[in-house]
Amino acid sequence: MSSNSQWPETSQAGSAPPPEAQIVADGGADARPAEDPPFSGWDVTLIAFLMFIVPVLILEPIAVLCVQKIFYPQLTITQVALKPWMVLGPQFFWSVVMALYLFNFTQRRFHRSLLDAISWNWPKAGWFRLVGISAATLVMLQALERVLPLPKKGPFDQFFKQPADAYAFAFLAIAIAPFMEELFFRGFLYPVLARRVGMVLAVFFTALPFALIHAFEYKAWAPVLIVFLVGVVLTLVRAKQHSVGASFVVHSIYNGVPVLAVVIASRGFQHLDKLAQ
Repeated sequence: MSSNSQWPETSQAGSAPPPEAQIVADGGADARPAEDPPFSGWDVTLIAFLMFIVPVLILEPIAVLCVQKIFYPQLTITQVALKPWMVLGPQFFWSVVMALYLFNFTQRRFHRSLLDAISWNWPKAGWFRLVGISAATLVMLQALERVLPLPKKGPFDQFFKQPADAYAFAFLAIAIAPFMEELFFRGFLYPVLARRVGMVLAVFFTALPFALIHAFEYKAWAPVLIVFLVGVVLTLVRAKQHSVGASFVVHSIYNGVPVLAVVIASRGFQHLDKLAQ
């Protein structure tokens, strides 16, 4: 229950005091942990395994092998695996599967909705502040990128050769990936860590694995450092706003600005050849 909840002014005789009243009686409202999620560290570990390990080690290899054997026997496994739709397809599929699983898991296990259990809490005010945070983060990291040894070729260039691939990637980058990543890192992982080690260390240990899962894409330390700093900002937004919805908004805007720039430069992904000029 939110710390902003109001107590009834009167109660029936003999009824048990509300949980908040017991907290005050035991030492005041400050006695309540800053984060007290219903799930445990073991729950988070299971979700991490299903969300990140299963698709990489099981789902994607099986999907690539099946597609290669059935549709592209003349191509190698590596050639099939590099096809844009072969990369994006399993991600879309597994994101839907995991979202449905987590909605069912929290309802069945904790008798609460998923969004309530992770403190989604769409920000009711302060939207301009979130946009400002996103813009400031983008500007600062863009400046940092100019002095870091970033790879000349990005890991996502392959998705901007055909309009259909570009639109699919844009949807993944702006909606699906931010939702799933915020769901796990700021929704499940951060509150469990904050309950055990406090906000400061929890911010660091949430941003660190968030950056490391992107290391496989970038294969260089400089962009991973950028992602780590983005993770710090997103987790601070989640911690200060008590809202995964707020960090999702910032995440989507941060990912969406570069995509919007490509949309404008290529005139709606219709002139992708202009990007190479």
